[in-house]
Amino acid sequence: MRMLAGYPLAIEVVLANLARQSVAQVLAGLDIGDGGLDRAGGKTESILKCVEYSHSNLSEEAQKLLLCLAPFSGFVRRDILGLYAQELQNLEPFRDYAFEQFDAAVQEAINWGLLAPMFERMPHLLSIQPIFPYFLKMKLTDQHETTREAFREGFRNHYLGLANSYHQLMKSQDAQQQQIGLFFCKLEYENLYNALRICLERQESISIFGCLDKYFESVHNTQSALLLAKEVCQAVEEYPEAWKIDRNNDQYVVALNLLAYCYLQTKQYTEAQQMYKKEIEVREVIGDRHSQAITYHQLGRVAEELHEFEQARNYYQQALQIKIEFNDRYSQASTYHQLGIFSQKLREFKQARIYYQQALQIYEEFNNRYSQASTYHQLGIVAQELRQYEEAHANYQQALQIRIEFNDRYSQASTYQNLGRLAEELREFEQARTYYQQALQIKIEFNDRYSQGSTYHSLGIIAYMMREYEQARSDYQQALRIYAEFNDGYEQAGTYHSLGTVAQELHEYEQARSDYQQALQIYEEFNARYEQASTHHNLGLLAEAEGNAVEARANYQQALERYVEFGDDYWGNIVREAIDRLSD
Repeated sequence: MRMLAGYPLAIEVVLANLARQSVAQVLAGLDIGDGGLDRAGGKTESILKCVEYSHSNLSEEAQKLLLCLAPFSGFVRRDILGLYAQELQNLEPFRDYAFEQFDAAVQEAINWGLLAPMFERMPHLLSIQPIFPYFLKMKLTDQHETTREAFREGFRNHYLGLANSYHQLMKSQDAQQQQIGLFFCKLEYENLYNALRICLERQESISIFGCLDKYFESVHNTQSALLLAKEVCQAVEEYPEAWKIDRNNDQYVVALNLLAYCYLQTKQYTEAQQMYKKEIEVREVIGDRHSQAITYHQLGRVAEELHEFEQARNYYQQALQIKIEFNDRYSQASTYHQLGIFSQKLREFKQARIYYQQALQIYEEFNNRYSQASTYHQLGIVAQELRQYEEAHANYQQALQIRIEFNDRYSQASTYQNLGRLAEELREFEQARTYYQQALQIKIEFNDRYSQGSTYHSLGIIAYMMREYEQARSDYQQALRIYAEFNDGYEQAGTYHSLGTVAQELHEYEQARSDYQQALQIYEEFNARYEQASTHHNLGLLAEAEGNAVEARANYQQALERYVEFGDDYWGNIVREAIDRLSD
């Protein structure tokens, strides 16, 4: 539908084919200029005649030159068509083309409605009349096969250069440069993808894949990134073995790495682990020890998600050791940052702060302002856990300011979420609700359904604290549905625990006990000992409310053991008071 751009006749012709062909088949037919589209009612002839009318009114030279646009889909940049012409002119079939008249031919096509400026302020960005590429591809069938292949080669070479340019823009530390890269990748996606397909068919460079993956990462479209990574990795497995283990060509291991990362992002941890281990094996074969650090770092993240904490620590230390060995100071920052997250999960908050400060120092040394945002964000969490609220607020605001500066709207959601948690902890419930709603709005805007679960959970907490128990239950159930949808058992545990607190407040004691027991069962499955403490604590409160002192004391004792184990004196003292209360 995007390709057809709302043109009624084009839509009527093309969509009619879906009665007997899949979307993929129809798109493939359009891509090769297949003349066999459904011609019922003569609509295909009609639309081609519309294009033919405009095309026939072009000068003969313009018709010849505009055939060069046949490989393009939907969009073309007039300002760099000269670079494309240079790529074509390097090829034998186009040596006699009068490319100095290319721009004039483009203007003729604009005059006859075959091309049109997309934006008033940027007239060099042109949309292509939807059926025009199909029409040109049909014209190409009259050309010799050598010429048709030369068009594909010139198009591929052109986009290899553009992909590299767009990739560099998206990786820039300058926010405006990043946005320019994203803007062009969005417009050029089909052209970049088509050029990548040519590379895969010819078993050549897949560097365009890196550009497209970076685009998906930047717009947080993980599912599309995963589908593309699978397609590319499946294709490169058919490449010659020598290409895969060429020390001067790291594209194969990069493809494995990107596929593994997509698996990690979509919580397919076993698949991610397998791909990262395969990547390590290939890097060992080609003797690339330095780059193994990246893979060990990622294996640490996978082990961490699987709650294999000692294994995770070993992987991170291996990564750091290699980076130090090669004096790669800049990339040490990401591992220090991840060690901070790891220590934070183990509630080693002072150690986590040290790691984050080491990461921040390196980012400042290298003037990487954008990456500082996530480290300030994490420092805010650590300060909040240590009940240093002013410092936490300052760090969150630093993170938010940088993310706004770089127009990273998606990442602002997590900082609004944590500002909400901070306001909640300070019992500023209305302010907390405002922050949570800001976070939720962004997550809905970006269609990030999974992470909406945590925000609904947090909104449930606020409703609970404001004694709006039915609203709290509704929010928690929203969160639970999302976690169940994504098969995230661990997060379901926390929501069951919270549903138990609502039922307990409403004196629905059997429901409360059932919810707590479900939470406890999941925490035990994940060996989440610290989290078990609060559920045992609440089961103690529930038993005490029912007058069952023996059960209450047993649960309080279980909670106390875990609080002591993790050095949580604050909650440990509260439980001690509860045990003393039962002894009176």
